[in-house]
Amino acid sequence: MDEYITVAGIVQFDPRQRQAGGKDVRDVAIRSLANHKMISITVWPENANVPVKKGDFIVADGKFSQSPGQNKNGEQQTYYNLSAITFLNFSNTTSASPPKATADTGAAPAGSDDLWF
Repeated sequence: MDEYITVAGIVQFDPRQRQAGGKDVRDVAIRSLANHKMISITVWPENANVPVKKGDFIVADGKFSQSPGQNKNGEQQTYYNLSAITFLNFSNTTSASPPKATADTGAAPAGSDDLWF
């Protein structure tokens, strides 16, 4: 079952552009306000018009995943990732959300609770 969450935090570095599934996406990392964990957010083209830079306060919701890995010191670490459906920048006056949910983006299942991570 997919888990959908809402996160709020401070952008830790300027976004990085890359290709995913043949689309230009932006990677943004935030430090969560709730528990200070670092969360990597993939911003899809639907939200490409939302300007964002290091130090901005953002709120995003979407499909959450986590994966084990090793940090640069060789220590085991859990990586937290969010594929953003909605991406809002509260440091600017411009924000956007994608068009109505489709089968591949979906909406949170009925009755599910948003989790502040």
